[in-house]
Amino acid sequence: MRRVHLVVNPRAGRGAAQRLAPAVLARLCERGLACEVRATRAPGEASTLVAEALRAGASCVAILGGDGTVNEAVNGYVGVARESQALALIPCGTGNDFAKMLGASGNWRDACDRIADGLRRRVDAGRCNGRYFANGIGAGFDAQVAIEANGMRWLRGNAVYAVALTRTLLLHHGTPYARIAHDGGVLEGRITMLAAANGTTYGGAFRIAPGADVADGLLDLMVADQLSRSGILGFIPHVLRGTHVGRSGVTFVRTRRVVLDAEQPLAVHADGEIIDRAATRLEIEVLPGALLVAG
Repeated sequence: MRRVHLVVNPRAGRGAAQRLAPAVLARLCERGLACEVRATRAPGEASTLVAEALRAGASCVAILGGDGTVNEAVNGYVGVARESQALALIPCGTGNDFAKMLGASGNWRDACDRIADGLRRRVDAGRCNGRYFANGIGAGFDAQVAIEANGMRWLRGNAVYAVALTRTLLLHHGTPYARIAHDGGVLEGRITMLAAANGTTYGGAFRIAPGADVADGLLDLMVADQLSRSGILGFIPHVLRGTHVGRSGVTFVRTRRVVLDAEQPLAVHADGEIIDRAATRLEIEVLPGALLVAG
């Protein structure tokens, strides 16, 4: 019998994951899987629980949580998992970007059934300054938005990002000078933001890299040049639709590696989780096929 270890972030989805966990566990067991369950008690603990489950011989570690939990899980998975051990996602967060990129629906029953069906495939991950990521890295404006969004506990869904955008425009607008090296050359100048995307979408709705492919062995690098506050307001609707590709002042490059050096500190997020509030150098690379995902 296949062993599945379920890691639950009880705070994900404003507590929805905690309420849903018993039903998820029952569904997996009904489908003939031998299940164990552990709940995180503090930020960052999902990494430890995933690594422990893999070392204990779990054939699959399933994550009940959002993109932040997925990021922690990837940091417990890469470098620990054996060739046949898989990571599965049962999305229960705000954006669920990585799960959507993998084709998972928002229905937890469907997610459990896909795990039980045993289908698996290899997809890419990435690494930034030693930290692994699943969906992508953002530096500059969008990372500052993530800082604002992560501090809000009274809103849900896309409203979180709308308020966070407004606060960032009013309080944290900046366009530092940066040098960005990639496989094909170097970009230099003042930037509003940089994204190194493995997946297509950030924040549940922003199609930051609409052409990205999670299994192509490349990152989609997007750099937005210096924008005023009004310029950012005009830019955002295009990112929501994915129509910023090809616009003046926006550069897209597919690359295996990115090195950014900035004259002023930048906020940086990995999968929406802040990993640095004042970075001046980023070393980003893709890890082809680093994740075996179930479902």
